[in-house]
Amino acid sequence: MIESALYIVPTPIGNLDDITIRAIDVLKAATLIAAEDTRHSKILLDKLGISGKKLISCHDHNEEQRASIIIEEVSNGAVVALISDAGSPLINDPGYRVVTLCSKANVKVVPLPGPCALITALEASALPTDKFMFNGFFPVKEKELLDTLAALTNVDYTAVFYETPRRIQATAEALAKVLPEHDITLCREMTKTFESFYRLKAKDAPDFLKADADRTKGEFVVAIGALKDEGNNAIDPKIKKALEELIKTSPVKAVTNVLAELTGVKKNDLYNLALELKQQQD
Repeated sequence: MIESALYIVPTPIGNLDDITIRAIDVLKAATLIAAEDTRHSKILLDKLGISGKKLISCHDHNEEQRASIIIEEVSNGAVVALISDAGSPLINDPGYRVVTLCSKANVKVVPLPGPCALITALEASALPTDKFMFNGFFPVKEKELLDTLAALTNVDYTAVFYETPRRIQATAEALAKVLPEHDITLCREMTKTFESFYRLKAKDAPDFLKADADRTKGEFVVAIGALKDEGNNAIDPKIKKALEELIKTSPVKAVTNVLAELTGVKKNDLYNLALELKQQQD
């Protein structure tokens, strides 16, 4: 039995098989579905064999009005599903104001786990995932783009952005100019037929994309790694020894977090060293 609430329901970012059983159950039980684009969502619902549902649009320009409808619906004991065109609602998609207003009105909000382009790309990026920052789409204006990239010069985390096929070449040029030695991963058309992951130095990205027009087609997620240094070599041998012993019985992330706090050594340097030591132990 699905109780009355507003459910945040992730939908596939490409492969329809990625939708969860729970998401389908909620969509079937919903008396109202608030969708970013009702025409797009109806195609998905038809493919899932779900029909006869009341659909309302819910996008950046009407969230406050839609929230009042949703609040009334749930207050009357109904089940409401909030979906975006693809992936998890609110993650660079509409829904934030709806959830905020519903929570203020004491309407129960239930988030469902599921497809998300950000997490899918990060998992396949081959870049550190212990610390990352999601920044939405890259800025369109050149100066803002260059300033945004310049701010990543010395960070110690993986930065993740979305990008359109129309702008990916220009963004690659900017990456090569500002962060030439950084490792990046261009994640294209994830979960779809032509899914591709291009792992390379930022300085090589422009020529790589120009070499084959197909490489710029489709939606992109761009992951930018922190600049690698020789920090591991500067770590005190005693700390290295402690790290080596501790990771034999404790999780790498937990060990590096504690040692970073106790010793002042950068967490990223300890984490990278721990991975190297763990590999040697295995």
